[in-house]
Amino acid sequence: MSDLMFSNRFYSLGADFFTSSTPQGLIEPYFIRTNQVLAEQLGLNLSFFSSVEALKICSGNLLLKGMQPLAQAYAGHQLGKFNPFLGDGRSILLGGIETTKDYLEWQLKGAGKTAYARHADGLAGLNEALHEYNMSAQLAALGIPTVQCLAFSAGKNLVYRQGFQTAAILTRLAPSFIRFGHFELYYFERKYVELQQLADFVIQHYYPDCLNQPKPYAAFFQAVVERTAQLIAHWQSVGFVHGMMNTDNQSILGISLDLGESAFNPERKPHFVSSPADEKGRYAFAEQPVVGLWNCNILARALSPLIEWTDLKAALETYEAIYLATVESPT
Repeated sequence: MSDLMFSNRFYSLGADFFTSSTPQGLIEPYFIRTNQVLAEQLGLNLSFFSSVEALKICSGNLLLKGMQPLAQAYAGHQLGKFNPFLGDGRSILLGGIETTKDYLEWQLKGAGKTAYARHADGLAGLNEALHEYNMSAQLAALGIPTVQCLAFSAGKNLVYRQGFQTAAILTRLAPSFIRFGHFELYYFERKYVELQQLADFVIQHYYPDCLNQPKPYAAFFQAVVERTAQLIAHWQSVGFVHGMMNTDNQSILGISLDLGESAFNPERKPHFVSSPADEKGRYAFAEQPVVGLWNCNILARALSPLIEWTDLKAALETYEAIYLATVESPT
């Protein structure tokens, strides 16, 4: 573990975008699941999960050099209604490492209260953590872009979730955890300097080809629309139901995020709903393609200070064709 060179790209954005947050470690931690395939992709040796350091990192009890733990600030539309007071309530971004393919951020989910937790405890229960670990593994095996879990650890701590259960922490990896809701926050607060700073950051690190376009911001939005349409087409092709397609759960990179409410719908039942909170079926299986476009419209409004409406509209109009083309040829 000491050979891993961590940095934190997101930290470089500055204090307007996050709050520093120290993980709350598990007591007497132990691994429940470990992802050896992902570890090998990271260049970690076979004995990685046998090390004391690895367990301490994945249970929130140790920070390595270069890690700068933080909770990200964002807003979002939840079940169609805007909520300006969101952010990482129980997830802490430690930093990231350069791999042979790309940069991967390490995040602990269930690592305790952050500045955005409000009245929640910031922890995760064993059952919900196991569900998210398994769902991410299934999506990855199907070749669908998703956050991946390197490890799933538990300890002697208890959490109350309709009864007491063991506390757990997921070590989640993704190129970035930035969501549509990040951009909504700065649009809502009319912080257009910060909005542009965030857009520049995302383009520089994740959409560098857009820098060579006549209108980089418009090209960036077009790319996000494409990735979103493709992602949801992949979901539909395998009968996956995200469950809670709020804009604060929609990845700016077109990957599957926050899988705690998700499920598979093998029979492709159109009205299948996987979240008990979705009482009106807003995020039912058959509605996901429409919700994806709706979410892109919300992002378009958030980016409107940077992009002309004609360009936003043109990008949105490509969504359906991209979605249908991907459904017909999902590979």
